[in-house]
Amino acid sequence: MTPRGSRRATRSKAGSKGKPVSRETYDVLVVATMSAGKSSFINALVGRELLPSANEATTACLTSIEHRRSAGAFRGACYTHDGVVLATQERASVEQVRAWNADAQVGQICLYGKFSKGSPASAPRLVLHDTPGPNNSQDERHAEMMLDAVRTIPFKIVCYVLNAGQLGTWDDRRLLEQLHGLLARQPGRRIVFILNKVDLLDPERGEDIAGHVGKARAYLEGLGFTAPIIVPTMASTALVARKAMDAQALTRVERARLRQSLDDLAAGTPCPLDAAALPDALRVRMLKDLKRINNSTRAASAETQAGAVAELEQLVIHSGIRTVEFLLNQRSLVA
Repeated sequence: MTPRGSRRATRSKAGSKGKPVSRETYDVLVVATMSAGKSSFINALVGRELLPSANEATTACLTSIEHRRSAGAFRGACYTHDGVVLATQERASVEQVRAWNADAQVGQICLYGKFSKGSPASAPRLVLHDTPGPNNSQDERHAEMMLDAVRTIPFKIVCYVLNAGQLGTWDDRRLLEQLHGLLARQPGRRIVFILNKVDLLDPERGEDIAGHVGKARAYLEGLGFTAPIIVPTMASTALVARKAMDAQALTRVERARLRQSLDDLAAGTPCPLDAAALPDALRVRMLKDLKRINNSTRAASAETQAGAVAELEQLVIHSGIRTVEFLLNQRSLVA
């Protein structure tokens, strides 16, 4: 991958005899205000802890992650604001990405590797672009970097991440108004709203998922988004489940979260998918796709880990991340 993500990646490159070689990518822009769970959401799609996530600004520059089916470990490079390579890494890690993010000289980070099993791999050369949260009061350049990414990267879909517990903040409203104006001038660009962190809602206080999806719909329609597609998700839960499926090391806190999530799943807690705001025809296609995935996973796991893989896959479906991946694979998001 080259700096500035797919704006350059989609251009022709010289082959061994100097002839241009086509390198088309399928670009997805991920946008949110600071600490909405954007990095956790991307990690869940990738299937590993690749981007740093915390309750603070952790994305200081554009970070582009490309899925390559034939790749092994994730490789990466960081570039200056002028596109000059600063450093490369054969085995990229969350610690390395964090260090690059903290370096003021770095303008973009590019990573590539194989996403987790079940990722939206059918999209050709999928590239996820993580943009800086524009409401960081310590660095005003973040807002301009995010807006520049919207203007220059030829993305197919925007995934806008909303924090289910903090709907309608001033920063969020301002960013959505800017985004609505930019998309109005770029016909054909689609947007999916990710209502993240719904697992932190407290049902005993009347905080149900369907109610929050309804509030989000009213909020977005009030800002000019017609019939918004809204997918409630539990990105952190999906990430832990996928790490367990790939036998990646889990921390003590992650193991406890996984046990609690599996217990909640067995107890029949409400599924975020049931509350998702989707066109009817799209919902029907999605349910068929999820049923196919579930059946194939159960068949495979019957000969391996006595159903453990199927149970973890059920948790990923329950988290809403599979719904997002289905939408990323659609050529059209309309009924």
